[in-house]
Parts: sequence; C-alpha cells; structure tokens
Amino acid sequence: MPFVRIDQTAPMPKFRQIQDQLRTAILRGQLRAGSRLPASRVLADELGMSRPTIVRVLENLKSEGYLETRQGSGTFVTSDLPRRLPRQARTTGAVAPSETAAPRLSRIGDLSRQMAADIGKAEYRPFLPNHPAFERFPFAIWRKCWNVATSGGRANGLGYGDPAGEVVLRQRIAEYLALHRGDLCDHEQIVITPGGHSAFALAALVLGNPGDRIWLEDPGPLTVRNLFWTLALDVCPVAVDRDGMDVGQAIQKYPGARFAFAMPSRHHPLGVTLSLPRRLAMLDWARQHEAWIIEDDYDSEFRYVGPPLPSIRSIDGHDRVIYVGTFSKALYPAIRVGYLVLPRQLVGAFRNLTGLMNRSVPVDVQLALAEFIGGGHFATHLRRMRDLYTQRRTAFMEFGAGALDGLARIDCPDSGMNAVAWLEEGRDDVVVHRSAVAAGIQCFPLSDYTVGAKMPGALVLGFSGVPVERMKRHFDALADAIARS
Repeated sequence: MPFVRIDQTAPMPKFRQIQDQLRTAILRGQLRAGSRLPASRVLADELGMSRPTIVRVLENLKSEGYLETRQGSGTFVTSDLPRRLPRQARTTGAVAPSETAAPRLSRIGDLSRQMAADIGKAEYRPFLPNHPAFERFPFAIWRKCWNVATSGGRANGLGYGDPAGEVVLRQRIAEYLALHRGDLCDHEQIVITPGGHSAFALAALVLGNPGDRIWLEDPGPLTVRNLFWTLALDVCPVAVDRDGMDVGQAIQKYPGARFAFAMPSRHHPLGVTLSLPRRLAMLDWARQHEAWIIEDDYDSEFRYVGPPLPSIRSIDGHDRVIYVGTFSKALYPAIRVGYLVLPRQLVGAFRNLTGLMNRSVPVDVQLALAEFIGGGHFATHLRRMRDLYTQRRTAFMEFGAGALDGLARIDCPDSGMNAVAWLEEGRDDVVVHRSAVAAGIQCFPLSDYTVGAKMPGALVLGFSGVPVERMKRHFDALADAIARS
C-alpha cells in the first residue's frame, strides 16, 4: 500500500495515521468497493507495526462502515459503498472546488456574516469602557456561595433547569427590584436568559417579524444595532439630546414601528437620561399602536447623585414594557446571566422559546447567584463599588480636566461607568482613537456608535476599571496621543 506513510515525528499516534490514510484512500477511490486488503500479519510486516495495532485499525474502520469481513476470505472494502464517493481536500493543502464557493445561507445567516460581533473582546487597557473593577470582586465570598449551591448532594444543580430560570433566583431578583429599584413584580413574571443580548433577541423573535420597525437611539449601542439588523428588523435611528431619545421625532417619522429600544436610566454612550415627559409620551405611543418598549436598564446600579431612577416599567399601566436587566456590569460579564420582567400574558411564549433555544442557563451559576443575592452580598458589593467608582469618577474628572485642557472637554454623567471626552473642534475621533490605541490607551470613537447622526468628534472612555493612583499618567499618555493626531 504505497499510499500509507508513517511520519515518525508526528504527534498523532501511528495507528491513527494508518487509519486516517486508509479511510482517505477509500474515499478517493484508491481502494475501490469490494477490494480485498492484505492480511493483518502482512500489513503489519509491510508497515513495520505490531499485528495488534493493525487489527485495531481494521476493527475501527469496520465499525465506521468502510470495511467488512467475509468468513474464510479476509477483509474487504465494503461492497455497498456508492460508486461516486465525496472527495476530500488533499493533504498538500489544495482546496476542494466545493470549498471555494461561498455557502448559501439563510437571510439571517447572510446578515450575520456582515455584522461585527467582537466589540466586547477588546484587550483590557486603561480607560476601556464598561470595565468593572475586577480586582475588587469578592472572590472568596463568591466561592463560598458556589460551594453552598453545589454541595450537599444537590443533584438538581447538575441537570437541566427550568427554562424560565430557577425559582429561587427569580424570587431573589424580584426582591432586589422591589427593594433597590422600587419596581414591584412577581417572580413568575421573570425569565432568566444567558445575558442581555439573548433577552433582546428573544423579544424580537417572540413579538416581531422580519421587516418590522424598531426605534433605536442614534448614537446608540453598536452591538445591539447589529443584533436587530441581523434579525432582519428595520432599525430606525432616532436622535438623542440632553433629554434622551427624541420620542416626538420618532413618533412623527416612524409612528407604525413595532418596537422601541430605549436605555432610559442611562443612555450608552452619551450617559443622558430619558426625561419624564418623553417616557410618558413613549408609553402613550406604545399603548395606541400596540407596540412594545424594550427597556435596557443599562448599569443603573451605579448612580452617584441621588437614588437610582425609576424604570419605565414601573409607570407602565398597560403592560407594554419588556424590562431587561443583567449582572454583567454589577458583577462580571462572563457570568452570562440576564433576565426579563414581562407582562404576564407574554411569559409562556418567552419561557417556551428560551427553552427551545437555550434549554436553560447553567443551574449551578443560578443557584450560586441566588445565594450571593440572598445572603446580602450583592447589595454590599454594589454599595462598595458605588463608593469606589465615586472616587474614581472624581479623580477622572479632575485629572482629565487638567491633562486634556485645550484638547478635549470631559463630560462625566451622574451614573454609569463611562464618560465622553469631546474633542477640540476639527479633530477626527477615528484618527485620535488610532493614536490613543498606539499609546496603550483603549477607548472608542463616538462615530462608531452613530448611523446618520452628525456628532462632534469624541472619545468614549471608561473610568471604573482604572485605579486612582494610575489615572494621571494614563491621562498624560492620552493627551500626548491627542496632540500628535
């Protein structure tokens, strides 16, 4: 068998090399259907291998259906293989013709191929937006909660869970919303999801059809916009000013939209809040047109002036709001736990679809999180992070005003983890961003968040992940980068 060659230096076991090469020879037609193979002893001598190794190879290929044994006659290539077998790419690296053409995708698949999905994968550097203070996370307490949730023979944590989420976690979330957000709901209205984006996708799939219109703030979150575009919704950009989304403009331009996506507590990236008159106008529009409001309660836990603002859901008297919360900013992004608070009539459909798509969020994570919240650790952690981020926000504004004087103006909102540095007139934020990254600073140009809005050049900067003692030198590096661009 001249087509079988053993590479003594390859990390792959020799029996695997022989097995793969024999399989490839059959698929290429070098060994045709019905061909008789030499006896295992002959093959062993020819290849310099032990007979048990060759027998193992032949038995494996028999179990895969490539070979068959005929009593008293020996081992043969299976006689009922089709005459035209699929061709494999050659080991020399040549690409089969079928691999050169782009595969035919669904409409959603084709749209997803065009969209960026790696915004959250940026390597951590100073001023990376939305970056929690990981070094202050209570790892020891979290480990204890995890141990409590998964110890003592709790086998229920090892199987599939309720598609809507574990009851104990939903109860803890309902209690948290009532105590800390002033938003009353029953735990039966809550559905647990693998993060916020999964919740947005569920809302679009349960309630929308391809081509339905959705209001989205412009500027607004890029990955959310890409998600809705990929789901074949007609994304309608709506201007944002100091009072948040311009609801009047949206009603005038897109009155028949199916959805409004809003971040009323803290808009990303500008940090503004949606005014009460506009909240009421949005609710009235949703009621009149039987539309839905997807409320992203974006990092509302971190407010530095006064208590957290009430949600739109808390003043919704007609069940038109789908509230989305997540633990990504309050704890850490990799936890992948979000939740929906739904009108009661929608719970069944959302529960069923998330069960079909995700089966359930890992039960052990849910139980550990429920223990963390129920033990008071979540509230304590939030309080400590608010105090820490208050210090870092103050230092950020102080050092930023000094270092960027004449280059940019720092705009730090009353809540959240980010700020906006409005560049001196005439500076291109894409060019400045490139210079900042080269200097070891991570930020995002405001123009990345816009569709059609004409905005001055600005950088979106995060302050929550930067220790105060390092902040000045990072601002000095940023100032040099801006001046050089």
